[in-house]
Amino acid sequence: MATNQTVLICPQHWGLGHVTRTIPVIQYFINNNYKVILACSGAGSELLRMEFPEHKVLELPDYGIRYPFKSMYLNIGYQMVQMHWAIVREHLVIKKICKREHIDLIVSDARLGAFQFGIPSVIIAHHLHFSLGYKFIEWCCDTWMKFFYDRFDQLWIPDVEGPVNLSGELAHLYRGKNKHFVGLLSRFKKLEIEKLYDLVFMLSGPEPQRTLLEERILNQLEHVDFQKAILIRGTNEGPEINKQLLNKFPNLSIRSLVSGSELNKIMCASKLLVCRSGYSTLLDLSVIQSRAILIPTPGQPEQEYLSLELMNKKLYYSVQQDALNFEVDLKQAEKYTCSLHFEEVLTLEERIKPLLKKLESNR
Repeated sequence: MATNQTVLICPQHWGLGHVTRTIPVIQYFINNNYKVILACSGAGSELLRMEFPEHKVLELPDYGIRYPFKSMYLNIGYQMVQMHWAIVREHLVIKKICKREHIDLIVSDARLGAFQFGIPSVIIAHHLHFSLGYKFIEWCCDTWMKFFYDRFDQLWIPDVEGPVNLSGELAHLYRGKNKHFVGLLSRFKKLEIEKLYDLVFMLSGPEPQRTLLEERILNQLEHVDFQKAILIRGTNEGPEINKQLLNKFPNLSIRSLVSGSELNKIMCASKLLVCRSGYSTLLDLSVIQSRAILIPTPGQPEQEYLSLELMNKKLYYSVQQDALNFEVDLKQAEKYTCSLHFEEVLTLEERIKPLLKKLESNR
């Protein structure tokens, strides 16, 4: 697709993972002289403004996804009507943006209503198959998702082809014809720097689980011996932390959000990360090669599947949120290699450029 055209890039905000993994894609379009307009919601918009202060960031309806239950079935049923209404509102808002801003191309990350008739569109996604244990329910969920993915001209999967991959059956069982693997999307690089932090806690994901994990970590820290640690809350909107509790940990720093370059340094300067097993986090870990304890978000089978797969492969230690016990888990984590690494043959530009040319030729 020719340069000097206008691209709207609109990542989902179910946590910051969808936003962070679009950053190298955004940078690609900037480097290739596209006029880039960004759109998101909540903390996702704040992060985009932090990373790209010179670019316009528009507000989109937030899906308001929450995971109040440990059962994915209950979570899906609880939010299905709300999600469909959010998709409709999102579609209408983006339609207005496209008309006002003269958009030539749409790149969505998991925003199912971002497609627009008459405008080439791409969706970035990896969770294309639901492994729920019941074939009929899996078929219903997969068919529902495929309906939306088929509204887009191309589906970009942030993974590599072949038997050695990151997403496993989540992406590789998908049978759609418009899918293309674009490699491991991460904004980070491996930095050979001094290990400054004994522990780095990285929180993310929907409420109330983000807050529940934060509370569990802080309540257990008195049983952990550390000289320096940092907790990155992943939100500016979470409940205020009890100051009396924080006074117990003078060697613990608290940050709400940090820029990508700073987070890259913090993660590489960590002896051990404690984080979710979200796919974007795993993409980052595959690049920086840091040791980590993975804690899947309760009620998210995607994270539970990924963390279990990596634990079975002796790569990363994983523990359920309610079972988190630092006295035990820190010792267990030492037994895992944490060597999640893939040799990338093609650069992001080498993967994306022919796909954009194909979009242009099909117009």
